Amino acid sequence: MADRPARRTGTDTCCPSPPALVSMAMQESMEVRGHQIAADADLAGADLTDADLRAADLTGAWLGGAVLSGSDLSDARLVGADLRHAICRGTVFADADMHHANLWSADLTDARLGGAVLSRSWLGSARLTGTDLRSADLGGAWMTATDLTGAALGAATLAGTSMTRTCMREADLTGVFAGGVDLRSAMLNGATMRAANLSGAILRDASLIGADLSLSDLVGADLSGAQLDQVVLDGIRHDDTTRWPDGFSPPSSGGLDDHD
Repeated sequence: MADRPARRTGTDTCCPSPPALVSMAMQESMEVRGHQIAADADLAGADLTDADLRAADLTGAWLGGAVLSGSDLSDARLVGADLRHAICRGTVFADADMHHANLWSADLTDARLGGAVLSRSWLGSARLTGTDLRSADLGGAWMTATDLTGAALGAATLAGTSMTRTCMREADLTGVFAGGVDLRSAMLNGATMRAANLSGAILRDASLIGADLSLSDLVGADLSGAQLDQVVLDGIRHDDTTRWPDGFSPPSSGGLDDHD
């Protein structure tokens, strides 16, 4: 069990120090509030709030139910780590390596994951409301029923990602590479998806009401059964392999000769 934090003094209030300010350069291990921080460590339920864990090596660590809110894990290594039900509100994971990590039902509200590697990770039922995932690699990740309301995913990689029943209302997916992404029954109302590569994407029965898909590549995409009320499709690319809802008349395809 973690030690109880020391009583704060007047000096602490005037000139507070970060509660776990220990800089790391991929050290093999360190200690934060009585918890050993290392690869394969058992940190289930640990309180690591506001900890400085930059470049920490937590490969294969067990962090189920841990509290990491406000902590900085920039450049950290969490390959295969288990963060199921972890609370990571406002946590910084910028450029962290988290491929094959398990974040099932984790709370990543307002977390910063720009440039992070999350390929083949599990994010099913996770909460990523307002999360920054710009330029993150989520290729092949499993994100069924994830809440990405208002998330920023500009230039992220979503190729082959499973995002069925995902909620992405008002999310920004400008310039995402999402070839073959599975967005069946996803909620994308009001989302910005300009200049996105959605070639071969599965958008069956998705809701795209008021979404902006202008300049996007929809060659080979399946939008059968999708709700496209007030959707913006200016300058999109599509061909006879693109499937549309019954009775829907798409605009003419633009820039198809440039498609690669």
